[in-house]
Amino acid sequence: MAVGRPGPSAALLLPLALLLASAGHRSAALHTKGALPLDSITFYKVIPKHKFVLVKFDTQYPYGEKQDEFKKVAESSGTSNDLLVAEVGISDYGDKLNMELGEKYKLDKDAYPVFYLFQNGDLENPLPYDGQVKASDLQRWLKGKGIYMGMPGCLKEFDTLAGKFMSTAQESERKTLLEEGQKLLAGAREPDRKSADQYVKVMTKILAQGDSFAASELSRITKLIEETKMSDSKKEDLQKRLNILTSFQTKKGEREEL
Repeated sequence: MAVGRPGPSAALLLPLALLLASAGHRSAALHTKGALPLDSITFYKVIPKHKFVLVKFDTQYPYGEKQDEFKKVAESSGTSNDLLVAEVGISDYGDKLNMELGEKYKLDKDAYPVFYLFQNGDLENPLPYDGQVKASDLQRWLKGKGIYMGMPGCLKEFDTLAGKFMSTAQESERKTLLEEGQKLLAGAREPDRKSADQYVKVMTKILAQGDSFAASELSRITKLIEETKMSDSKKEDLQKRLNILTSFQTKKGEREEL
């Protein structure tokens, strides 16, 4: 009986199998749920078509705590109708993927990940994020730029009310909005009452102390969280208060435009 030609040896097949498995694993690593991967071609097609795009510039295969925090932001973006979250993987070796984007925005690879917020399709003037790479910090920053984020402790109806409250300087209008908030609080569901009460308290404080109250309280609570040892439950409660306070931040020039 004729014998066929011998196939590849196991010694040759093993490295090939490992290479294919590795390639499959790396391809999977490129996708982050809730984030759109962009390259030097799709970047210029996608950004101009969206009101807000948060782009993370990073290595081709990011991992670790900062990537985990980014994943939380990407997944939470599902609560926003205006925000698209995207990521660009940059490699300075081999095919040097997306290096031109790194050069365009003068990115330092030692600073990765780098976050830029693109607004209204403007490719030339993105806003850089320079805070800690923590999901809650990024979400509050985005919310402060006028992007609705369904953050822990926040209530959409009260966020809308807070926006109206901060958009007017008329005391009579603010008092009317405060009364509206008090009515909403009275009819709030039990799980929402604590948060609803916090919104009403902030509006009351701003009426008494002025717009600077929200910013000073944000600073005070942030410092308290960073410098004070506390239980996880207490920390979570304070972070929810921070999220609510962010609803009372006014972007520069916003009131004049309105």
